[in-house]
Amino acid sequence: MASVVLFAVACDPPAPPVDPPSGACRPDPFTAAFQQQIDAYGATGHHVTAAVYDDRTGCWYHLRQGQRVTTASVVKIEVMAATMLRAQDQRRGLTRSEMNRVLPMITASDNAATTSLWGSLGGARAMASYGARLGLAATDVTEPLWGLTSTTAQDQAWFVERLMQGGVPLDRANRGLAWLYLRGIRADQRWGVRAGVPAGWEVGHKNGFADSACCGWRVNSVGYVADPGGGGYAIAVLSDGWGSMEQGIPMVETVASAVAGSLTS
Repeated sequence: MASVVLFAVACDPPAPPVDPPSGACRPDPFTAAFQQQIDAYGATGHHVTAAVYDDRTGCWYHLRQGQRVTTASVVKIEVMAATMLRAQDQRRGLTRSEMNRVLPMITASDNAATTSLWGSLGGARAMASYGARLGLAATDVTEPLWGLTSTTAQDQAWFVERLMQGGVPLDRANRGLAWLYLRGIRADQRWGVRAGVPAGWEVGHKNGFADSACCGWRVNSVGYVADPGGGGYAIAVLSDGWGSMEQGIPMVETVASAVAGSLTS
């Protein structure tokens, strides 16, 4: 019976907004004062950028729009979606082997599972093709270091919005399975865009956290926050230049908390 319940949940992505986008934007969390605070970090060698799409109103919110940052592990959402898209193209579900790699890749950020899936999908050239089909217009994949894929916060937020609410060429069952995985992040990685979100709201997300020669520690968080009444918002917070993951998390959560304070009230 438990497996039946799990499958039912997997086939149920976040509920869509009850009404069409109202166009009545909530207060922008990225006030001039808040942006000045972030710009002060930029002056000391950090990049901090964010984008949020509220599908209940159709409104975007941007912090340092267009800033490019490398993904670290948030690219694993794209790898998951590409794996599902390949299976769907072949008119099948995920194999047990694919599930056994997708699950730890998303819930535990397993790098070996990611590298295995990346290679099986065909590497950077194939991933660029899958990315184009998934609507990732500003994301440039790379290899052999897939974590150095370059992107923008807006591209990531729009991708997650479409993955959760439709608009990517994945059926409802696959989108629901993606939502299940993204909500199953293990406890020690449940930081980032869920900061400040009130009880009763569901969050599915993936974090990226890795050191690099090019950009210091990249500390990123991308996900979808589901309103209990339907719809919600997609959010991406990207940053780099930190000395450690622990240094970057408070800034990511400061941004996420400001968004939650504005969009969940």
